[in-house]
Amino acid sequence: MINFDIERDLYNKKTIMIGVDEAGRGSWAGPLVATACWIDFRKHKYLHSKINDSKKLNHFKRKEILLSLDNYVHYSSAIASVYEIDEYGLSYANAIAMKRSIFSVTQVLTKHKEHSNKNFCIYIDGKFKPDFPNLDKFLKHKSLKINVSLVKTLIKGDSLSKTIALASIISKEIRDNIMKQLAINHSCYSFDSHFGYGTVEHRNAILKNGVSNLHRKSFKPVATIYSKNS
Repeated sequence: MINFDIERDLYNKKTIMIGVDEAGRGSWAGPLVATACWIDFRKHKYLHSKINDSKKLNHFKRKEILLSLDNYVHYSSAIASVYEIDEYGLSYANAIAMKRSIFSVTQVLTKHKEHSNKNFCIYIDGKFKPDFPNLDKFLKHKSLKINVSLVKTLIKGDSLSKTIALASIISKEIRDNIMKQLAINHSCYSFDSHFGYGTVEHRNAILKNGVSNLHRKSFKPVATIYSKNS
């Protein structure tokens, strides 16, 4: 059951919790979006009561939740581009996006005196811990150091922790909006209806129009279609 148990426990230990989740991992097109989120536990009762795993909420409820957020929530969203996904692989690209988002949030929080001497605990949705230490060989900005005392993974974290769930909602809405914007100049692919995922509609659009520069050429069946047309 989704709740604030993890947040409460860390708050009592004077530790700052940041929840991280991503959207677009399985999409055939467009960027991957990761969000790192912090909630001021002292004000958690003011949060929208329907915060949950983004997959369990429709667009209107997710938007309602985002519009209800106040300054007791800090978050940062970052992308891994299609190029980075194809060049480095999905796992490393996912870690790149997460590292960028975590770095931004920790930078903001540590500027506040009340947080400057506290430890950070990063909870990432899923079972695989991103390979943060080896990312510098890919990133141009090698100063993106994450000064954290602990990084943990939490299977089905977006159904257990409200902070991770909120990160999933933010990632989903931001990525959907990106795909809607991309659909304006790429209307033949209908990105605004399937958001790049592998639907029958999307498959047929690729077969008819070919592979665009927005498609992940390392993904099947995109890779198969691309190789045939190369």
